[in-house]
Amino acid sequence: MKTSFLTGALIAAALSGSGAVRAADTPGVPALSVAPPAAHWVERKLDFTYMGFTTHYSCDGLRDNVRDALLALGARRKDLHIQETGCTRLEGAPEPFPGVVAHFFVLVPVTPDDIGKVGATGTQPTQWHTVDLAHQYQFRFDQGQCELLEQLKQKALPLFTTRNLMYHSSCVPHEVTPGDLQFRVDVLKPAATPAPKGAAVDPAA
Repeated sequence: MKTSFLTGALIAAALSGSGAVRAADTPGVPALSVAPPAAHWVERKLDFTYMGFTTHYSCDGLRDNVRDALLALGARRKDLHIQETGCTRLEGAPEPFPGVVAHFFVLVPVTPDDIGKVGATGTQPTQWHTVDLAHQYQFRFDQGQCELLEQLKQKALPLFTTRNLMYHSSCVPHEVTPGDLQFRVDVLKPAATPAPKGAAVDPAA
């Protein structure tokens, strides 16, 4: 049975991108400059318990911070579900070991086997998007929260398709070092949809 031109093109795109796409903290694998690969949505689960000495969180506070980070890294907003765990104190009070369980979908490059399962219509054009978790986004992060970012790098980041991680932090228990925090990474997100011809452009967008 012959492969259609469209399917063949998708397979070629997936194979051409697969060599450069990796978890950002995978050691010894250089990131290559290639076109963003075709991808499909895959479900992930994060079971995360925070353990810190410098900054402490209520259940709601940890949930909101983790949700912001997952969305920035490319979790699909419409079906992100996140539930607090380890809650033992009154609402709003810091917890000793707060946690979350999150279910969400992320973009993963397609393989030839995936094409056969999801079909051409199940793939998504993508683009690389640089995320700066420490500075660029209006998160509830500050220099006292390097412990949380360090733990999210270890537990959450490998669940996403990323490259070119630039991370530096000197987390010292019970101390805050101003400015000594860097967390920048390229993440795979859906390609921007061009505006319809003649449509008005909102300058505030």
